[in-house]
Amino acid sequence: MSIKILIVFGSSKGRTGRIAEILSDALAEKGLTTVLKNVFEARPEELLEYRYIVLGSSTYGQGDLQSDFLDFERGMDDLDLTGIKAAIFGSGNSRYAYYAEAVDILEAKVKIQGARLVLPSFRQDMMMESPEGEEVFQWAQELANAIVSDAGSDIK
Repeated sequence: MSIKILIVFGSSKGRTGRIAEILSDALAEKGLTTVLKNVFEARPEELLEYRYIVLGSSTYGQGDLQSDFLDFERGMDDLDLTGIKAAIFGSGNSRYAYYAEAVDILEAKVKIQGARLVLPSFRQDMMMESPEGEEVFQWAQELANAIVSDAGSDIK
């Protein structure tokens, strides 16, 4: 059985999108199949079609989700994500009081809707780190290993 992972990201300046691409590449290197979608191209109901979902958003304003992600997140309200495994990532600016708050918003949403996190969420400081930074690649490898380990014998 092939494991498919949906990665949905919201990115205004391209940084969070680049992190999503790195994650997709790391998962593919482990033999996993990814579907990478910008949030404006995705529907919340699509989350139900996957055993593993990865959501990422940059943080704006007073700790808000990236603007394209707002409707998507609200659209998740009626979804039952029980049995789905999730991972959350995002970027923010540590100079602001609500540093990477979008990660907390998405993490709370998937948990409330019944999903289980496969590993601790990833936050990247846009002021200090690059989307190409080592910490991104490290978390990507941790995510890939967590999914492979969780899926166990389902992956050939």
